[in-house]
Amino acid sequence: MKKYLAWCVLVLSAGLSTAQGAADLYAATAASDKQDYARAFELFRELAELGHPLAQENLAVMYVNGEGVKRDNILGYAWAAIAIENGGGDAARGIVAQLEPHLTPGARKRIADVQAQFGKAALEERLLPKPLVDGTTGSNACRMRSVANPDNYYPVDAKNKGLSGTVLVEATIAPDGRARDPRVWYSIPAKTFDEAGRQLALNNQYWPPKVNGVEVPCVMRFKVRFDINGPGDGGTAKQKRVLAEQKVKADAGDPLSQLMYGMLLEFRIDMNVDKDDPLSWFVKAAQGGVPSAQYLVGMHMLSRATNGVEANDDKGLFWLQRAADAGQSDAQAAIANYLLRSNPDAGALEKAYALLERAVASDNRDGKFHLAALLATSPEAARRDPRRALDLLAQIEKEVDFDPYFFEIRAAAQAMLGNFAEAQADQNLALKKARKFGWNAKFAQSRLDNYKASKPWTGNLFTF
Repeated sequence: MKKYLAWCVLVLSAGLSTAQGAADLYAATAASDKQDYARAFELFRELAELGHPLAQENLAVMYVNGEGVKRDNILGYAWAAIAIENGGGDAARGIVAQLEPHLTPGARKRIADVQAQFGKAALEERLLPKPLVDGTTGSNACRMRSVANPDNYYPVDAKNKGLSGTVLVEATIAPDGRARDPRVWYSIPAKTFDEAGRQLALNNQYWPPKVNGVEVPCVMRFKVRFDINGPGDGGTAKQKRVLAEQKVKADAGDPLSQLMYGMLLEFRIDMNVDKDDPLSWFVKAAQGGVPSAQYLVGMHMLSRATNGVEANDDKGLFWLQRAADAGQSDAQAAIANYLLRSNPDAGALEKAYALLERAVASDNRDGKFHLAALLATSPEAARRDPRRALDLLAQIEKEVDFDPYFFEIRAAAQAMLGNFAEAQADQNLALKKARKFGWNAKFAQSRLDNYKASKPWTGNLFTF
C-alpha cells in the first residue's frame, strides 16, 4: 500500500504545480473563500471559458450577486445555462428558473451570443478532442514490427528498489523503420523509467506507411510496462482500493485526482475493468487548470500517432500554450519542437528559442538536448554558441549517451569550434551507434565527410 501510494506522490511531483497567477480551481476557490471576489471572478472566468462546469456555475452566481463584477443577470443566466449543459448543479438551475420569465428578446440575443462562443458545442469545436470516425486509424499510421525485451533496459536502481513502472513514449519513425528522437510523455514513478523507455524505442523495429509504394516518416506512441513481478494480474486488493479512492475524488471534481486517476488507468490497464478513457479525465483536469493535464491534452491532439482522436494542431497548441504559460517545461519544449519541424520564420524561431530557454531553466532534459542542437548547428551565426551546447550536453550525458544524436550534436559543436579531430571522433561514435540501431546513416556520413574536410556543418540534425 505504501509503495503504491508513493507512486501517486511521485506522479504529483512531476511538474504538476501551477505557476503563481495561473488560473486553477484551487486558487479560484481559495480567493472566493477569502472574499477576494475580484480575483475569484477572474480565475473562475478563465476556467469557465475552458469549459469547467463548476467554474461556469460560480461565474453565473457572481454575475447575479455582483461579486467581483458589476451585477448582470443576463450574463449570469447565460453562464448558468452553459453550466447546465455541462452537468451544472442546483445553483445554475435556480438562476435559470428565476430569470427565465423575465428575459426580453434583447436579453435572449445576448445570451445566445455568449453560448455561441462558450457553449458546449462551441468548445467541442474549438478546444476539445474529437473522436475519430469508426474504422479510421488516424493520419500517417505506423505499425510495430518487433518489440525489444523491456527487461534488457530495466534500470538497475529501480530493480534494486523493487520498483515497477510504466512509461509512455512517442517517437518519429524514419523510412528505414527505426525510431528517432524518442520523447517521453510521462512515466510512473516520475522520471524513473524515462531513459529505459527511450532506449526501448530505439531498439524496437517498425513498419512505416507507404505512399505510392515508398516508405514515409510517421509517428508512433506506445506504453512500456516494467514489472518487477512479471505481467500485470489485475492488481492487488490494496491497489484496487487506491484506484477506487482516486476515482471517488475524481468523480467529486478534484482536478489533481482527475489527472492522477487518468494516469493510473494508463499505468495499470489491467485494472481498468470499466474501460474508462484516461483522456477524458485529462480533459477534466485540464479544464480545472492543472498544467500537466493541459500538456497531456495538447500532446494528444497535436500527435500524429493513432490515439482515437483527430489530430488538430490549433487545439493541441492552445492547450500546450496554457501549460507552457503556467511553467510546465515539457509543454515549453513540445511547442518549441513543433515550431522547429519545418522552416520557421523569424518570429517562430525566436519563440522556439525562448521556449527552450525556459525549459532549460527548469532543468528539462528535452529542452537541453534540443537547445544544444540549435546552438551547435544554427545557420545563423548570431544564434550559435557551441561552447554552451557542449555544456548543456555534459549536463545530460548520462541520460542520453545511448542516442546517436548526442554524439552528432557534440561533433557539430566541436567542428564549429574548429576542433575537427574531436568532431570526427564523435561523429564516428554516432555512426557506430546509428548502424547498431539499423539507421540509414547517409546524412550522418555526409557530416563526417564535412569534418574530415575541416568544414563545420549547419542545419537541422533531426532530419532523415
